[in-house]
Amino acid sequence: MSSSADLGRHPQRFGIGSILLANLLPLGGVLWLGWDPSTLVVIYGLELLFTFPLAGLKALFAQQPSRSDTDDGSSVVSVSHELTEIRGSVRLVSWLPPIYPRNLPFAAALVNGSLWFLIMFGVVLSSVGPVGDVLTRTEVLVSVFALVVAQSVETWREYLREGYKTASAYSVIETPARQAFFLTFVLVVTPGIGAVGIEGILGVIVVVKLLTEWSTYRATTGDTGRLTDWLAGPEPTDLDRDPVDIPDTDPEARIATDGRAALYTGVFDVFGRLAPFAAVPFIFGWSIAMIMLGDGTPAVVGLAVSALIVVSFIGYLAARVLMVYLQYGSMEYRRYGDQLVAYDTLLCEPQWSTPISTLRDVQIVPDRLADRLVGTRTVVLTTGWGDHERRRYLGPTAAVDELIEAFELPVRKIDLEPLDRRPAAVIIAALSGFVTLVVLLGVGPWVTLSELLSSGLVYGIFGLPVGGLVLRFVWVQSYPDRTTEPVRN
Repeated sequence: MSSSADLGRHPQRFGIGSILLANLLPLGGVLWLGWDPSTLVVIYGLELLFTFPLAGLKALFAQQPSRSDTDDGSSVVSVSHELTEIRGSVRLVSWLPPIYPRNLPFAAALVNGSLWFLIMFGVVLSSVGPVGDVLTRTEVLVSVFALVVAQSVETWREYLREGYKTASAYSVIETPARQAFFLTFVLVVTPGIGAVGIEGILGVIVVVKLLTEWSTYRATTGDTGRLTDWLAGPEPTDLDRDPVDIPDTDPEARIATDGRAALYTGVFDVFGRLAPFAAVPFIFGWSIAMIMLGDGTPAVVGLAVSALIVVSFIGYLAARVLMVYLQYGSMEYRRYGDQLVAYDTLLCEPQWSTPISTLRDVQIVPDRLADRLVGTRTVVLTTGWGDHERRRYLGPTAAVDELIEAFELPVRKIDLEPLDRRPAAVIIAALSGFVTLVVLLGVGPWVTLSELLSSGLVYGIFGLPVGGLVLRFVWVQSYPDRTTEPVRN
């Protein structure tokens, strides 16, 4: 699949003749030259799958801010995270453009996108038989290597040198997502796709590739229809964000957040709330991948695919933790006269400001385990009025007394009630019992290893979300003051 639209629909180097030749050549090779269609299908699938992590990497460098409401009816990827409002950038090395933390949620969203593409594409391929042996063929390995090299060179030449300046993270990730969605949709709704065999699947893929390339070509001429314009990808949008003005004088007060507490907050939130739900598509994707590969697949291929999915899952969770840390870990709250200014010390950029007179509905957040472990506190309050009204968190900070005094916050108490340890004991007992049961079933004569794995797969897909919800419900009962009402002005 072409990724040319990622850069804002830059003009094609070649005309429509070269587009037809490049996309119809595989069909001609199968019909008259005896090319193996299964090899071509796998190469095309890997090509599109590779565009997801590549687009995620490119999105990190996109300089233009993205729309906050990407779900406009035509979007495939929807991103909603407060980190998308963070201002500023950081340069990791001198030879790369700066990275914008606000783009990390867009890059992370592509992980689920690539998983669902793998699942749907794998379901279609598994209907015509296993294709695991194709992955070990020399022509596939060479093609994949050439693809990685070619896409990397194109990314450096046409994106990292200048293209990132006109691109937004949304425009970068939406194009491959639309192309993958359209391909899998056509494959799924095509009647009898399994009966026509691998040749029919190849034909559908080639037709979709041709339509996608044609859409991008027509987009450069400004003569598109609704479908071709959608497939060509969204145009980058220039969004002007009002700067946060701060006085040139020194602030009257500086209250820093505690980076360690912010990191722990991200870890506990991601692993305690998100991980059970996030694991489901990864487990489902792994099962579809194993079915698609088939029993005759070399063990090294199965292990490599499994390891890739596990690493992707761990990386996704790590990215979510990083998103929480980037949002709060380096924040410093400053007072300038009657203004509260949130200043990011890592990005060296003021993020938002509000008159102190608008601060209201203030309370100490009672249900953050990190605050209890590290000895910090997090304050939640309301800022602004009307369209500018926001619920914001200040902290976590070890200097909560100074925070309250500096910004005149009407907080009655900062001490937290002790945790009720009984729910924690119930959770530990439940998890210990589950692990013991799995070990006994694994070493005992009651079930075979294959039966245990298949049962674990089913219970993992359907049981993890339910179990996660139940355990989280039990855990929140540990906080006796979780229903504390906010103190109003």
